[in-house]
Amino acid sequence: MRSFAMTSYLQYFLSGLVITTIGSVMPQLLVHYGISYTEGGRLVFLGSVGFLIGVPLSSYLMVRMNEKTVLSIAALLIAVAQLGMFTLPSFGLVTAFNFINSIGVAALETVVATLMMEVFVGRRAVVMSYLEVSFGLGALLMPIIASILIANGAWKYSFLFTAALAAAMTVIWRFVSFAKDKADVGEPLDASAPPPHRMTARKKWQLLALFGFMIILYSGIEGSLNNFLSSVFIGYLDQVPYYASLSIGIFWTAMVIGRAATGWIIRKMSYGRFLLWSMAGTLAGFIGFIVMQNAAAGYALVTLLGFTMAGVYSITMVYANHTFPGSERFVTSYITGLAGFGGAVLPALTGYVMDHAETAVALWLVAAFAALFIAALLTIFALYQRVGAVRRL
Repeated sequence: MRSFAMTSYLQYFLSGLVITTIGSVMPQLLVHYGISYTEGGRLVFLGSVGFLIGVPLSSYLMVRMNEKTVLSIAALLIAVAQLGMFTLPSFGLVTAFNFINSIGVAALETVVATLMMEVFVGRRAVVMSYLEVSFGLGALLMPIIASILIANGAWKYSFLFTAALAAAMTVIWRFVSFAKDKADVGEPLDASAPPPHRMTARKKWQLLALFGFMIILYSGIEGSLNNFLSSVFIGYLDQVPYYASLSIGIFWTAMVIGRAATGWIIRKMSYGRFLLWSMAGTLAGFIGFIVMQNAAAGYALVTLLGFTMAGVYSITMVYANHTFPGSERFVTSYITGLAGFGGAVLPALTGYVMDHAETAVALWLVAAFAALFIAALLTIFALYQRVGAVRRL
């Protein structure tokens, strides 16, 4: 099992690298092809569409193929796409390669997360937190790699680096073994209570809808910060671009540290309580950021947001799977797909508000996402109690 876990962590590390490659070299791409930010935005949007297609496609293939075959195919798609972008073909082909790349990333994340849910039943939150750490390290490392390559006039080699790792993963998955019927004993376990029982079909759909709504909201918060945090520091806190850009690095550094801590915290705290405290801290962080409107406090509060948001995605996914035992494949695909949807749509809404209103209004909108997440979570608590799961929500 250890080799399977380590390979899965490496896979998520690759996903973190790949998902930030385009953004890391976007200015160089625009200059090379002589295009505008509007066309660059279209490139990113079509990548999001590819991700949304990749989630159900991977679920379909898992029913008809061995999971390792699906993983190898997905890694191969990424390798081909990244290698294709490395050659700097026409911009139309770059767009097509990025679309294919996103399908591969979605498939890898969906299949790996599904297998983690099926193999490590007793400690899903622990292993998912490690996956998220691996993803965060990749997302942090790629901008550094790209910066070094850009400084040396070799920015296109960012694509070659990820292509090589993806090609290696294509082969590695063929030699990794795992078993879903063996208990995972001797390892740290989640602090989870038994799942709810006596659920009617109506209650199941209500809970599923609430989990989906929560993951859309969280992805919208994270996507809004990833896309507009620097702009917020420039326009709202009067920071120069160089210092403003540091806010994203600070946020992701805190996210990685927080995700590492999640693996320990979730052994002591139930899924619901973890999410409640995390999002309450996130909401408080946003309110403090808006009200104080101070640069020094802003950097401190961004650090806080990184810590409080660190485990929300993985624990929401685990909590949903825990609520519906035996439905791991559907639930994981459902959560992953809606995360992609939320990460594409809600940041676009945030950007629209930033263009047509004051920055503070956009910040209050993102804070409202956190408040709605808490409201949905409290509704889940109430539904849990009605179906007999009254302990350790």
